[in-house]
Amino acid sequence: MRVLIIADSKIPIPPKRYGGTERIVASLCAGLSSRGHAVTLMAAPGSCNYGRLVAYPWAGESRKLYRGFCRLNFALKLTCELVRGHDVAISHSRADYLFLLLKSSTPLIYVFHNPIVDWVLEILHRKKKENLRLIGVSNKQREDYSGQQWTTIYNGIDTARYSFSEHPRRPAYLAFLGRLTYNKGVDTAITVAKKTGLPLRIAGNISDEAGGREFFESRVRPHLDDDTIRWVGEITDDEKSEFLGGACALLAPIRWDDPCPVVCSEALACGTPVIAMPRGAMPELVQDGINGYLVSSEAEMVQAVARINAISRQACRADCEARFGDDLMVSRYLHVIRSLIGEKPDRAVS
Repeated sequence: MRVLIIADSKIPIPPKRYGGTERIVASLCAGLSSRGHAVTLMAAPGSCNYGRLVAYPWAGESRKLYRGFCRLNFALKLTCELVRGHDVAISHSRADYLFLLLKSSTPLIYVFHNPIVDWVLEILHRKKKENLRLIGVSNKQREDYSGQQWTTIYNGIDTARYSFSEHPRRPAYLAFLGRLTYNKGVDTAITVAKKTGLPLRIAGNISDEAGGREFFESRVRPHLDDDTIRWVGEITDDEKSEFLGGACALLAPIRWDDPCPVVCSEALACGTPVIAMPRGAMPELVQDGINGYLVSSEAEMVQAVARINAISRQACRADCEARFGDDLMVSRYLHVIRSLIGEKPDRAVS
């Protein structure tokens, strides 16, 4: 099949450091290409070529004139792709750029990596009355949306890239990996670490969103030192096995309904259990008492750290391989593609 995959052009694919959605797009492109499908990727300059690469610029918060140029640039390149012809398009990008695709006869799969917003759905349904499928990355994310157009496909990772650590490093430490923002809860992770007496290693970026720098300076930096609470900055995928695999637990004290955080699967692939607040997709990712613990408060998170050795690290790895491998994710996308374009689908993938 000829598959057009569209991603936002802010971060190259795959990302060098931050970029959860971009990692999923990279895995999907690589998986489809390895199965013999012709992949065209529209994404940021510097992205990997999985068959054909069509790069386009990112407008960001630039002035109106440049944003208009970027939009026109994308539209012209998308027009060329529609003329070339593709069996299906899979969009991980902003819906308001897709007006030409929505008016075309090319079947479209639109993937929601962030919380679903009604105005995007309205655009999709109004402009694309047929040949449309919608993907949510967790059941929680799309609990208010159902029907034959909808499918849940969890984010998958290449488990072979993550080394399994049968034992955490000594002396023991806790890990936090993610944007250093209020909704990710790094400040709670710091408090929990102090109350348990264990060091905390923090990996992540200072957010460029509104209030991101202020949060870091007021709620994170004052607690940093070289021994107990250490910030190591952003890390690459190659560094994650050592960072996550060496931890006795990953703390995920999120304060928002995260649709499907990839970091949980990455930790489990390394054998590291996850202790998380039960928000968003966490109850679907973390099986309480099997690959980690779901807790409802800071005090419960402290208690969970104390009994983390009851979790089998082998079970964490096995669970990740069984439920969150990228090969399974690609198979599920192919099942949706084939049902959409009229080919006989593979046997339903559970």
